Amino acid sequence: MEEKELFKKMKDTSTSAYKVRRTVSGAGKAVMTFIVFPLVLCAALSGGALTAFDCIAVSGGEAAVSVGFSQSRAADRSLPSVTADMCEDVRDYDEEILERLYEFDKTGVPDGYVGVVPVSLYRQTERGNVFVSDAGDKKQIDAAEYLQKPLSVKFEPSDDYRVLIIHTHGTEAFTEGGALYTKKGSYPRSDEKDKNVVCIGDIFEEIFNGAGIKTLHCEIPIDKESYTYAYSNAAKIIKDYIKKYPTIKYMFDIHRDAIELSDGSKARMVTAANGQIVSQLMFVVGSDRLVPENKNWRDNLTLAVKLQYALDEKYPGLMRPINIKQGAFNQFYTPLSILIEVGSDGNYMDEAKRSAKILAEQMVKTIKGE
Repeated sequence: MEEKELFKKMKDTSTSAYKVRRTVSGAGKAVMTFIVFPLVLCAALSGGALTAFDCIAVSGGEAAVSVGFSQSRAADRSLPSVTADMCEDVRDYDEEILERLYEFDKTGVPDGYVGVVPVSLYRQTERGNVFVSDAGDKKQIDAAEYLQKPLSVKFEPSDDYRVLIIHTHGTEAFTEGGALYTKKGSYPRSDEKDKNVVCIGDIFEEIFNGAGIKTLHCEIPIDKESYTYAYSNAAKIIKDYIKKYPTIKYMFDIHRDAIELSDGSKARMVTAANGQIVSQLMFVVGSDRLVPENKNWRDNLTLAVKLQYALDEKYPGLMRPINIKQGAFNQFYTPLSILIEVGSDGNYMDEAKRSAKILAEQMVKTIKGE
């Protein structure tokens, strides 16, 4: 069965509706509350899950969600939990497993703990468009302009270093594989490479270098020294690399997000791709609204749209909307730069690695213009 057909067959296994709120990892409980969103809505069947950027009012009920999305409905039965063995490998397209991907039994969560709840933050677009969240303005944009526009850097085979991979928040880690719940208020972090996003950077480094795009990987978990000054410290590191290797044209900052539901549950953002369970991905593009030096930010957006469009076509459900921010995130030091969120703190490491591989392989094609 074709993957797109299978994705469309995945059914709504919702048990209740939640608000979603975003959290800043390591910053305590400072959060912004956004939307009422179908906890486990299968995005491809319903037209896309309401994302954390939708800002739909609670009081509006059914009428407030009038943009073609289905609210989740309470079920009278308890659904079986997704167990660890169901999250490892479904390359044979086991429909029963995939249809149960978003099922979750809250009754199995002990007191003092919160669930690690599988959700989808994918939002389907009309043909030819991509979804963006532009400083709070949620919209579809026509991809044609960006697809026709060449990248600001033309790829040429070279022995010089072209790509720098860094981790401004390198201590960001993931939930233990197979876990269905975790301690309330916990935000997984580690300074051990095999447990944090630095090992995700290894995947990009290996695939880029293997494709002839010479890449440097800064393995320093920059936030270990100071979370507050992580971006300013990262800027110093980036400038040092560029001074030593002036041929660097691309900089990719690899993170993982932190999303929790209104009851404190961790959002485990997952979908199916290449017959496996993978974490969902998101591009963050800074603008010049607060940092005038970031005047070429639309070049970064062009790269993000090209990637987003290609991935939406091949792997519906994989990508969250592109997040255009007012800050710059050090994206003006190289001609092309994107911040990449690989899953969330509710995801398992294996899921993040799988989606990172898919993304890195597409980035090679896009950078080379294939």
